[in-house]
Amino acid sequence: MALMIKDEVSEPQQPMKLLWGRNSRVDIALALAGTCAALLILFDLGGDLAAPIKLAACSALPGWALMRRFSSVETAARVAWTLTASAVVFGSFAVIMAWTGFWYPRQLAALVLLASAVSLLLVSGATTGRVRAQASLGGPDAASGVLTSQRSVQVRGGIQAWGPWLILGTALALWAISLSLTPMGPLGQFGLLPALSPLWYLSLTLVVGLSIWTATSRPGVSPWLTGGALTGLVAVLYGTAPLLTDVPRFPWVYKHMAVTSLITETGHVDPLTDIYNRWAGFFSYSAFLGESMGYRTPISYAAWAEAGFALVDALMVVAIARSLSNNRRVYWTAALVFTLADWVNQNYYSPQSFSYSLYLALCLLALTFLRSAPGRWMQALEGLARRLFAKGGIRQGEDNWPTRPVRRRSLILAAVLVIQAVIVVSHQLTPYMAVLGLLPLFLGGYFRPRWIGPTLLVLPLLYLIPNIDYIRDKYGLFSGFNFFANAGYKAPNTSSGPLLDMLFTGPGLGRALATALTIFIGILGAAGFVRQLRQGRVRTTLAVAWLAVAPSLGLFGQAYGGEARFRVYLFALPWLAIGVAWLFWAGPVGTRRATLMAASTLVAVAVAFTFVHLQTAGQYRVSKAEVTAGQWLDAHTQSGDMILGTRYFFPLVQGPNYAHYLTYGTVTPLTTYIKNFPQDINFSSFQAYVRHLRAAQDVYVIISDEQNARAAREHRIEVPLMPKVEAMLAEGAGVESVFDNGTVRVYKYHVQR
Repeated sequence: MALMIKDEVSEPQQPMKLLWGRNSRVDIALALAGTCAALLILFDLGGDLAAPIKLAACSALPGWALMRRFSSVETAARVAWTLTASAVVFGSFAVIMAWTGFWYPRQLAALVLLASAVSLLLVSGATTGRVRAQASLGGPDAASGVLTSQRSVQVRGGIQAWGPWLILGTALALWAISLSLTPMGPLGQFGLLPALSPLWYLSLTLVVGLSIWTATSRPGVSPWLTGGALTGLVAVLYGTAPLLTDVPRFPWVYKHMAVTSLITETGHVDPLTDIYNRWAGFFSYSAFLGESMGYRTPISYAAWAEAGFALVDALMVVAIARSLSNNRRVYWTAALVFTLADWVNQNYYSPQSFSYSLYLALCLLALTFLRSAPGRWMQALEGLARRLFAKGGIRQGEDNWPTRPVRRRSLILAAVLVIQAVIVVSHQLTPYMAVLGLLPLFLGGYFRPRWIGPTLLVLPLLYLIPNIDYIRDKYGLFSGFNFFANAGYKAPNTSSGPLLDMLFTGPGLGRALATALTIFIGILGAAGFVRQLRQGRVRTTLAVAWLAVAPSLGLFGQAYGGEARFRVYLFALPWLAIGVAWLFWAGPVGTRRATLMAASTLVAVAVAFTFVHLQTAGQYRVSKAEVTAGQWLDAHTQSGDMILGTRYFFPLVQGPNYAHYLTYGTVTPLTTYIKNFPQDINFSSFQAYVRHLRAAQDVYVIISDEQNARAAREHRIEVPLMPKVEAMLAEGAGVESVFDNGTVRVYKYHVQR
């Protein structure tokens, strides 16, 4: 169903009644599909071919059974809430089962799907009748504008209607062909940039151009086409790198996979193991979905996460911007800016990606249903902003921050709290980032009831109490209260100067472009807020600007392992993207100059993002041969064994038995031995070194050709000595070769005491 909107009216959108028939054909079809999926899940049928069907059913059906009874604001929000409700339902069940050890994911998934199917058949949705849409702000004129916009789409035919679709199809076909022509060998300092064929760049050019054209055009462009172009852009940008590897590409993903595998294997979490088992919401949900799809290990589906989360987040941004403006250029431009500026690369298989999507859904719920008139002190602040920025005050209806009577208000409030609860049990940082943004808006009266704001803070604090000693002992509650120190970044040492490093090395240029892109988006977003204020839309602008600024307050207490600055940008980006869209489209719409400026900006952002995103692909790539070796080690090593291996992101921790790797001294870099005995590499020195480290029954030594090649590129000290080490192991008494796949070799030494 297309988005039914009144284009070119920059006012807050109002609810539109979507009236479906009782037991509509869509509901009946979904009920039948859900029943079939439930049977496939229950009896574990279908294999890999049925996995996408099972995933789609689990992602959509429970949420649709709940959301169909609501009068949705529009299609993007309805889809967003459907996905969120499904994730929250299954995520809640999954974490409860993991905590209690009552682990029956396939049976529960089948039961929920069957219950959802029955609900679709027996419980009516909204009132019978044809679809009607009428914005209460615009009254009949707004409805007339909707019909006019729809009619303008319907009468267009021929090449004008099908040409853009043909361009999109051509771009995606060229993309698929280009992937088949791209070699999958070692990558240099510029990552995938030189490895991709000209066809790939042609496909990217087409899909970027089409996305910009559809987002910045006047009314009449089909929302299906605009959404399809954005989806294609996400696929090309975020799907290329994962599709060019046989296994998930980031080495830190494998620790997340290990926790999921542990839950799948044992049916419960172990809080004594590590912090992930204490914040197990995402891992429990992933294990639940994995078993429902028929996968016992997340390596089969973890690579889907990058493009999947990017697409869901783009959908959330469309819906959020749509809740603030009926101007199609605003919400599609905001989604484009968000997609093209998210260089932080946090879409991989991880609890922070999952929690971030839920954070956006939480904000969408508040903006749609809980807006209210602020208190007196906030109105005084608005008056000050109006005097400083607004040109002649506010015209009637110009800055309406609507207060609406909400049906089923208690259900909406419960949904807000449940979403926050799932975020709380999934990630340590995200719930506090949500509190930083939303709590002041609740206290200030922008959202009501006010008590929801403090409750959002109480939930993570209550969950922290039983874990506070663990956090304090392992990591520390605060890393210091120096804002600039927590936000600081130190580039790795290089032989060349900083300027030469930036200009002539891939990583240096990538860091420089990422910094420039961050500053550029920040400046444009701030300029958009100012322009919106000058148009008299003070209340909406102050709320969005606060949500953009609030994440930076976290830097007063935590560096989050050096990643806090990345998280600040990530949580500010949706709101800065809306500010960028306001910069071009606030006020009277439609000059050619505004369109040209918007298109030029989006092209520049796309070029910078493409370089930053693809350049890093060569820095952290993991090979299938190394993953296979890691799986073998997980299956054959035991608690008390010692591992001597590489320090270059070898995927050692990836299976359900990863806990015994966490004991101090179990995993030691082989390079430490080389540095200690550079002139005396022999079996006697090796034996002495092993006995010096710790008591161990068996020692496993990992030799990887790919890790050796990486060390050679980085001019590491061990490069000329590694062949001597391996020759020493091959001839050592009590040493046997236990694994060899042509790229990775594992030697086992039985320690004689």
